Amino acid sequence: MRRRVLYLAWAPFFSGAERAMLMTLRSLDPALYEPYVLAGTHGEFAAQVRALGIPCDIVPITQLDRAKPFSSSLSVARVAAAALRFRPAIIHANDMPSYQPGGYAARLLGIPSVTHLRFPDTPEAYRWFFRPGFSLAIFISESFKAEALSQAADLFTGKATVVYDAVELPREWDAAERAARRRELDLPMDRPVVAMTGQVSEVKGIWEFVEAADRLRDADVVFAVLGDDLRTGGAVRKEMESRVTSLGLRDRFRFLGFRPDAPELVQAFDIIAAPSRVEPFGLASLEAMAAARPVVASRVGGIPEVVRDNQDGILVPAGDPQALAGGISRLLRDAPLRQMMGASGQRRAQDVFGMHVHGAAMHRVYEQLAPRAQPFQSGEVA
Repeated sequence: MRRRVLYLAWAPFFSGAERAMLMTLRSLDPALYEPYVLAGTHGEFAAQVRALGIPCDIVPITQLDRAKPFSSSLSVARVAAAALRFRPAIIHANDMPSYQPGGYAARLLGIPSVTHLRFPDTPEAYRWFFRPGFSLAIFISESFKAEALSQAADLFTGKATVVYDAVELPREWDAAERAARRRELDLPMDRPVVAMTGQVSEVKGIWEFVEAADRLRDADVVFAVLGDDLRTGGAVRKEMESRVTSLGLRDRFRFLGFRPDAPELVQAFDIIAAPSRVEPFGLASLEAMAAARPVVASRVGGIPEVVRDNQDGILVPAGDPQALAGGISRLLRDAPLRQMMGASGQRRAQDVFGMHVHGAAMHRVYEQLAPRAQPFQSGEVA
């Protein structure tokens, strides 16, 4: 009998957390697991889940709010009702904002609850979001887990593990397809392209990227931004474009917007910059490695667990546009180094972060909970 797992994802927009959950769903052995997803919003995430052939329903995912007790109670009730219909062995929340209704539903049903943690917060926030209690917390890097344990040892000691997010090597383009894709994206064929990918936000180091580009005015290079600020409807991206224009760099930049095929499009670039100020994991760096592209990334958070300095890319201090420009310049001058780092990173992406590795790790997590995770029978709910 396949083990049923109910997944919850707030998914107010499509970003790294949602992409990571899609990889988890795809990594599950269909002979062993039957997934069902509850998403908090209609949109790209729900559409991609359904495209995988996985049932996905939309329910309100609301945190506790004493000023609005009805909406938060309704959220718990709807998640619990969905769980009663589906009868899962485990409820798995994709992030902290998704957790409360799932956690309370799991308590009502007497089944284990698993929560992913994807971005650091304060001890007070951890205690608030995890008021229902949880069976196991999954961190996406060792550094993130260590930080959370130092802040809230009472919550996480003995109930925390690390599972790295997964990546899939993209279908490799031949020279003709790469040329066609560069033309489609308005990227030159005769100049290297340095790109940032993912969510456009200050925490991802967008201003350091612009300042690094300003310092590289003499380099024959084009800069690209693949992604958007979906959280604010593009407001930060528009601010970034204005800053680029004010510096007289508009003809050197391409703003490509949000693309659901972003991991495959990384092959259109030559170097990836990931100058995050805070980064618990580093999915943009990992997707670059999977596409055999060298990375210049911040030495912060979980990134050093993903990118090996001077092997898969170059690590620089966070918040240092001069160091970022220096790393990019070093790779621009040395094509063999770019090729070597790209190949090394791709091997590491497959061997350490591949879908098969992630799927096996998630299986171990669920097996750990198996003695307490048998599907309940009707009438067993208190």
